[in-house]
Amino acid sequence: MTVTQNEQAPAAIAEEADAGRLEWIDPLTDFRPDEPEESRVIVDPFNHRKKREDGEEDTTEPDPGLIASVDAVGVQQAPVLRPQVGANEGKLGIVMGQRRMKAARAAAERAVAEGRKYRKVRVIVREDLTGVDDEALAGSMVENVHRAAASVQDDLDAAQQLALMVNAKRVPKARKAQLAAAIGRTTEELDAAPRVAKIAPEVIEELWDQGAEFDWVEQADFAEVEDVPNALWKLEQAKRKDTDEGNTKRGAWRQAMQALRAEKEKAERIAAATAELAKKMIPVIGWPHSWQYSAARPLEELESAIGRPLTEAGHNETCEGHAATFDPADGEVVWICRDFKKHGHRITGAAQNEDGGSEEVDEKAEAEREAARAEARRVKANNAAWRSVREVRQAFIVDMCQDKGEAPADVKDLVLTGIITGSYAYTHYVTGDYGRLLSKFLKDENLTHTRPDAVAKLIKRTGAKRYWWLLFAHIAGMYEFEHMTDEAWRGKKDEFGRRKPIERKTVEWLNFLKKHGYSLSEVEEETLATAQQQAEEKAKQEAERQAQRERWEREREEARLKREAEEKAAREAEGAQESEGREAEAEPGTEPGEPDDE
Repeated sequence: MTVTQNEQAPAAIAEEADAGRLEWIDPLTDFRPDEPEESRVIVDPFNHRKKREDGEEDTTEPDPGLIASVDAVGVQQAPVLRPQVGANEGKLGIVMGQRRMKAARAAAERAVAEGRKYRKVRVIVREDLTGVDDEALAGSMVENVHRAAASVQDDLDAAQQLALMVNAKRVPKARKAQLAAAIGRTTEELDAAPRVAKIAPEVIEELWDQGAEFDWVEQADFAEVEDVPNALWKLEQAKRKDTDEGNTKRGAWRQAMQALRAEKEKAERIAAATAELAKKMIPVIGWPHSWQYSAARPLEELESAIGRPLTEAGHNETCEGHAATFDPADGEVVWICRDFKKHGHRITGAAQNEDGGSEEVDEKAEAEREAARAEARRVKANNAAWRSVREVRQAFIVDMCQDKGEAPADVKDLVLTGIITGSYAYTHYVTGDYGRLLSKFLKDENLTHTRPDAVAKLIKRTGAKRYWWLLFAHIAGMYEFEHMTDEAWRGKKDEFGRRKPIERKTVEWLNFLKKHGYSLSEVEEETLATAQQQAEEKAKQEAERQAQRERWEREREEARLKREAEEKAAREAEGAQESEGREAEAEPGTEPGEPDDE
């Protein structure tokens, strides 16, 4: 029958899962939790709730209120059981309702002790769940979300089991998302469950005590860097920034985690180096707040009394002041002399007295050296941060390249401009990267060296709508390879070793990614700010040069006009004199005299 405009088609009804069959269970004879081998009903291995070790809250046991309720009116909502397989074949496992079954047994034991009759428990047996572990576990978790709270560890262990099953069985993404949604989580959280399950309970308790509202992914990340100073505060700030900016890809969070991982790695490197130095009996001192007011100096700034450079090996053998410290910028060992004056060293390049000893360095020179040290530390720190953040930025590019939809106009513009202009940077990238970044951004190792057969397969399996994203991955590789090098944050050097301004393409690329949702790191924000200052300074200098050129033009024009006026006046004066001379010659006067006779 055709449905007309005045008729309404019946609403679609989702197909329900198997409702199962009803069965009555004796809570005393059929369910014996302390004797599972003899019990017909057992707790399903994939039941969400788990009994914990001594000293931890046991969320599998019913509270007195539940027992009293079951004793009075029986179990009102039927527990769900499923047939067991393997070693427990022939038994029924409790998927949902473990606490209700235990409450029914406790009520039955109380009734027998008091000489009363007890009630059997009506259960639902789900034959369709036999061997379907992921669905059974998800159902158990959903059921417990709305009941007496399972422990956090119950949630984590169950989710870990579910994640392992999903991954082992290679469940389709849609099914995986469905299972995650069923327990109120995302697939990303489900993937993080194995990491979260390993978190020490005290870490979870700390998060609860601090009121940190972290999901499973965030909990797992925090546990990874919990020993880094101020880690919790930094991550909370990052999460707040993502929330305020509507960043659903955890942009600020990823940047904060990358920085914290770098801090952790540096701390571990320092700890390992400290242990090695202790074995060699080399003292380690803290990094001075200001070298200017410290008796210690790095060996690289010192020389011997006769002007020879100090080496680590030689200084260690000959000087009692030999020691080490760690540069806070990168955690690398810096060899020092704890009191360079006492041990007869002098600062390289400092003026010397006639007796050969170092004279007091004037404050201006020492302040300049301290400023140079501070700048060197800043460069070290930014170099490390720039290299570290590359991983986060390129992971964002990978996500962009996986987009299934049509590429926006600015992506197409970027691609066409990069390819058609055929700049030196583009040709250098094509011949120099060998497809390394392209394979990374498209997550296809076969694209390394861009072999024709691998490229042909890529094009064949890619829908026409996604062609632009393939080209974008190619152009993104150019930007990363050519314009985001280790020196890009402060500008490259020219062939004479002079530092150039930050490249326009570096700024263009960072702004492009930011527009598409990338959360800039601190060093990237600093790079854009520095580039803006350089651009403003360049514009100011250009304006000053233009003003100077205009002033010179005005002065030249004024000089020209003045010169022309003077020349004109001179010509007029000369003409007037000539005119007067002619007039004087024309006037009547004395007759010319007769020549004398000889």
